[in-house]
Amino acid sequence: MRGTQFSEAYDELRPRREAFERAFPRGDVYAFGISGDRTQHLLHRVRSGELEFRHPPRVVVLTVGTNNVGRDNDEANDIFLGVRAVIGEVLARLPGAKILLPGILPRGPPPGMRTQMPPAPGEDSAYHANSDAPETSKGAGKKKFDKYVQPGAHTHAIQHVNRRLAALAEGSGGLVRYVDCAHCFLNEDGTRLRPELMRDALHPTAAGMRSWLNTLVPAIEKLKSRELEPVTQSSNSTTLPNTRFNHGSLDTIAEQSRSLVEHLVSWTPHALCVSHVDGTGDAPIVYCNDNFVLQTGYAVEEVLGRDCRFLQGNERANPQAIETIHMAVKGGKACRVRLMNFHKDGTPLINNLELIPLMNSQGKAMHYMGIQRFTRAPEESDMVVAQSSTLPGPKAKL
Repeated sequence: MRGTQFSEAYDELRPRREAFERAFPRGDVYAFGISGDRTQHLLHRVRSGELEFRHPPRVVVLTVGTNNVGRDNDEANDIFLGVRAVIGEVLARLPGAKILLPGILPRGPPPGMRTQMPPAPGEDSAYHANSDAPETSKGAGKKKFDKYVQPGAHTHAIQHVNRRLAALAEGSGGLVRYVDCAHCFLNEDGTRLRPELMRDALHPTAAGMRSWLNTLVPAIEKLKSRELEPVTQSSNSTTLPNTRFNHGSLDTIAEQSRSLVEHLVSWTPHALCVSHVDGTGDAPIVYCNDNFVLQTGYAVEEVLGRDCRFLQGNERANPQAIETIHMAVKGGKACRVRLMNFHKDGTPLINNLELIPLMNSQGKAMHYMGIQRFTRAPEESDMVVAQSSTLPGPKAKL
């Protein structure tokens, strides 16, 4: 961050930094926020390696979405899905880490106003008024509006996203915790933002940072010491919860490995499947999530029971990757490879595949979980082969 705002000296940067450093005196906490960031930008950075640490953090505080509301006017559902995708990517890339969600903070503008980005030089308000905006005073031919009034123009969307984030955290088994921080910036009856805590009705001041951190720091410490909660399941069923999004059964998988799949599938934005290694050379798929069905174009009944290699079409297209997979499965090891796969309609897909062995109680890998990160292959890609459709794979028996 630079020390000016709209070419004028900005006096809050140093006090805010001091508040941050005072809250975390050990210096082992880092901020990665970028001005104007939206969920799609953060997701891109995480996927591009921003969270590659020699010593991964124990807790990640994820605050994103307000610019999707204010700058892009995104739908609440799309914002939630964006945040959820970031959560899944963070958990997949930082094993052992937990996520704290403060939600989207309350903000302006008031009802009937829309955000002006960026504000015109010299203006004390970042908002344009519509005809139905609540006018507070007039002077010198210029209308002034109460930008601190709540509920604001975006309150409904913010509350919708936050409710869904809270529900998501509730079912995470301790991987994610939601903490409501709206009270940190509102007056006692919740009808106004406190100007001394959020001067522009968007960014916390130094005093606002202190108020916010008074809630965040205890939540961070509690999350650091909190053990993962067991996944609750029906006594007569071992299929995953939310079965309308998950297909198949994991009842042949050891309990510890099953819990790993259950946690991961709740957050990953990628296609995921589980195959049974039966010793015959076949690896029939026993489970897949909705993303696998949506991203490959195959119906559930065309996937379950089918050998996991059916998306490859012609194994000659991926000789080195196939050999890597064979050696990993033979040794019960994990591996990452880059494969050429095909959508049901014949569209070439580049699959950045990660295979993870799921051990039974004797420590033997009887199942493998495959996490598929599909991207459309450009026509000029070296991996695009002459074959333009998927060869039918054998229907493996369970």
